[in-house]
Amino acid sequence: MTKSEGVTIHGAYPLSGTLTYPEDTAKSAPAILIIPGTGKSDRDGNVKRMKMNLYKDLAEYFTSRGFITLRYDKRGTHQSGGNFYETGVYDLIDDAANCIGFLQDHPKVNKNKILILGHSEGALLAPAVHKQKPVAGLILLAGAAEPSNQLLPRQSEIALSEIEQTKGFKGWLFKVLNVTEKAKKQNKAIMKKIMESSQSVIRIKGARFPAKWIREQMRYNVCDYLEQTTCPVIAITGEKDLQVPPEQAQRIAEMVKGEAEWHIIPDMNHILRKYQGTHTMLGLIKEYKSQLNEPICPELFQTIDSWLKKRFS
Repeated sequence: MTKSEGVTIHGAYPLSGTLTYPEDTAKSAPAILIIPGTGKSDRDGNVKRMKMNLYKDLAEYFTSRGFITLRYDKRGTHQSGGNFYETGVYDLIDDAANCIGFLQDHPKVNKNKILILGHSEGALLAPAVHKQKPVAGLILLAGAAEPSNQLLPRQSEIALSEIEQTKGFKGWLFKVLNVTEKAKKQNKAIMKKIMESSQSVIRIKGARFPAKWIREQMRYNVCDYLEQTTCPVIAITGEKDLQVPPEQAQRIAEMVKGEAEWHIIPDMNHILRKYQGTHTMLGLIKEYKSQLNEPICPELFQTIDSWLKKRFS
């Protein structure tokens, strides 16, 4: 049996989180902080019209294995304080470090056995959080081992390439309307305006952009932190992950100084589900929506479970 309770993590702004722990937890239980991916999902991993419960399911699994878990609403989202659009990368790192501090001070937590699980952007930030607040280990899911100014544009390039390769009437229409070249030009103009700005938030053609986050993300290099990481690390990516190149799991493991292992889970995608269908960047949202009732890939849990038992049983 597990128990959950709402908690508040104090820092620049109060963050609202959920602490989940085994019902019979005595003092000195190990703990895992879950750092979420990009965007405005809630602490459970849900966004409008996409109730995935990704982080809730991860938390409950680890709690069933004897770990206390903490997940939280990011700054400026849901029940947490602050302004989401004004929040930068280093604000997110500071917030996660405050969450580690919260766990270190908790009477039920063994402060020497705290781990970080980072997913997607959370996996990029986790090594920087570890540098600020050292932990006993890192679980990096769908993470990367290259500067963000190389990683992020690749996603756009894949989508534009798919547009160029579209067949039939739709493909003909894309070519007639010169869609890819117009998109490239528009993206370049938007990025130029953001990178030359000093504002936290800017509006372009009526759309609001988190300029501070974009500037900091484009200058962020996770490799700087991975190279300084000395704690045990496990890096796992899905074979069908289009948002992050799967082979970067190996690069993460080779880059860190501590004991490390890496795994690529067959047929697993970025939201940690098995997917057998046609996998395209343009069809990702449709793909993810089709999997809302699917469980997290069992092989992922088996892989992490084996790693945890060897080091944190």
